[in-house]
Parts: sequence; structure tokens; C-alpha cells
Amino acid sequence: MKLKKIASLALAGVMAMSMLTACGSTIDDTKEPTQPQEPAVADVVSAVEAGIKSWNSDLEINVESSKNMDAFIEKVFDSNTDLKTINGHIVADLQYVFGLTDWECGDGTENHTHDFRNPSFITNDDMVNFLNNNSKNFAIKAGDTAWTYAIVEVTKASGDANVAAGNLIGEALQNLSNVVDVQDVDKDAEDKYDHMNVDYTMYVTNDSAVKANNSTVTYVIAVLKADYSAVI
Repeated sequence: MKLKKIASLALAGVMAMSMLTACGSTIDDTKEPTQPQEPAVADVVSAVEAGIKSWNSDLEINVESSKNMDAFIEKVFDSNTDLKTINGHIVADLQYVFGLTDWECGDGTENHTHDFRNPSFITNDDMVNFLNNNSKNFAIKAGDTAWTYAIVEVTKASGDANVAAGNLIGEALQNLSNVVDVQDVDKDAEDKYDHMNVDYTMYVTNDSAVKANNSTVTYVIAVLKADYSAVI
């Protein structure tokens, strides 16, 4: 009987010590809180915004992300490997996301929507002239909305892909303006004006692909929307 009582007391003592030890292991006031790690690469939105400002500090433009755009581009890169290098497939998804069709001259009303021009503003030097309403073939009017895009391919050799793409986008848009001239102003019109304000919104996203030669390419994709309003 005494042996059982001694064994019980010993077991109780062991359990009490283990509980104290466990409690002590969960609280340590001497440890400092873990600091969050710094991001390894620049965020695509901030990188593109910085790239644009470095080339055109006067340009007012809102750079942001789009959840729908992110989701559809991710699907492109999760599908057949061959599709990762076909810009046309990416453009088709962008058109679906933003509810656009191919380039057209309007719908017959006063307010037109000028959809994607092809090629993109990175490879088409005339795109900025068009957005600045200096095109010889078409005049933009107040109330119009123009769309264009860019698909930038950046390899590892270029360093931070987002920064490199932001610099290319900024260089391409270095002459873009928020105030543009109006073509063929009708001086007799009641709402006559000589200039238009342009509000720019750019949606950006990125994704990476491994090519057949095992090289990694990051695609930074930008969709630029330009809304025109009259300056009386």
C-alpha cells in the first residue's frame, strides 16, 4: 500500500514538473518579434509607376492591378506551354476581360470607344501620337475612350523584371500628354473647345514562363485606358 502511495506521489510530481516546463516553453519575453522579410523584387504596380515617372514626370496616370486580369493571365500561363509565347492569345484574353473587340472606328454615335490597336504601344511609335490626337487618319473627340496595350518580355539577364519592364513602358510613353489638341475645331459649335483633358488608367500584371531551353522569361502586361473630356 505504501509503495502504491509513494508511486502515486512520484507520478504527481513528474506531471507537475512537466506542466511547469511546458508552460515555460510557451512564453519567452526575451525574444524579439520576428521582422517580416523584405520583398525580393519590386512590386509590378510600383515598378511600372516609377518607370513612367522617371521618363515623364509631368504625366498624371493611375497605375493599378485588376483581379480579373490577373486571373485570366494566370490561366494563360497555366495552360499549354506554347501559348506562353503567343501574344495573340494574351490579347484575346485581355479583350475579354475589358469587354473590347478589335480596332474599330466607333459605333455610329457621338461617343466612340476605340479598342485595342495592334501592335502595342511598345512596338508602335505612332501609338503615342494617336493618344495625343495627332493621328492623320482619325480624330479623337471629347467623350471618346481609347485603349492600347503592351506585352513586355524580360529575361533574368535584365535583373528585376518588373523594374526593367517599367523602364521600357516609361520610355515608350515619355511624350504622352494629359492635355491634347482638338483636330478640326468647329468655331461655330456651341460647345467649341481647343483642347481636351485625358485621364489615363493603366492596369498591369505579370507572370513567368520557362521556355524550351530552360530560360525563364517574365511577361509584364499593361493595358492603357485613355478617357477624353473637353476643355472649354
